[in-house]
Amino acid sequence: MIAAMTNILKLIAMGVSTAWLAGCATTEPVLAPSPAFAPTMPVADPPRVATGSIYAGGVDDWFGRKRQYRVGDVLTVILQERTAASRSALTDTSRAAEISAKAPTTSGLLSKFNLGGESSLKSEGKGRADQTAELTGAISVTISEVLPNGNLVIRGEKQLALSEGSEFVQVAGIVRPEDVAPDGSVQSRRLANAQIAYRGTGELANATRGGWGTQVLHRLWPF
Repeated sequence: MIAAMTNILKLIAMGVSTAWLAGCATTEPVLAPSPAFAPTMPVADPPRVATGSIYAGGVDDWFGRKRQYRVGDVLTVILQERTAASRSALTDTSRAAEISAKAPTTSGLLSKFNLGGESSLKSEGKGRADQTAELTGAISVTISEVLPNGNLVIRGEKQLALSEGSEFVQVAGIVRPEDVAPDGSVQSRRLANAQIAYRGTGELANATRGGWGTQVLHRLWPF
């Protein structure tokens, strides 16, 4: 009987040790590209028909100073984003009331009967919230569509797999061809309808978040 119990305890200890080692093992981050930011493949140009003219149709500038962009071309977005927001609120309310009454008789016990009362209520509250965010860097994107007016719809994603986790940068928006530099770069502030997202996963991102107990306490704590 004692030998059987000893074997059971050994098996339990081995199971606990195996689970603990499995929990301590580092899992390699897996990259999963987002379909919404998948690169757009270029489309072959239709064959040009020779007209015998020196001027080629479809070129806006005779001297070739304006480049023609096509679906699938690669541009580089220079990220220089900085936002700051501040909000404050102050409330102050007060209320006071007073009541008094006196018996109308002039003699007897009721002549000394008086009734009176006072009440007051005051409430004051203050609140302030400040937020600042900054994002710098560069990301290459592809042209997903050329609009009829020549503007370019771009989108792209960058994923970094690190030992402590993964980081993702996603950019989408609309840019004018004249805002694109000769080297194919464009400032992020030039993007219309810009959608810029930065997030991370893994141990590095978890370190910036509070534990589940802290999160629950923040939601339930009334003061």
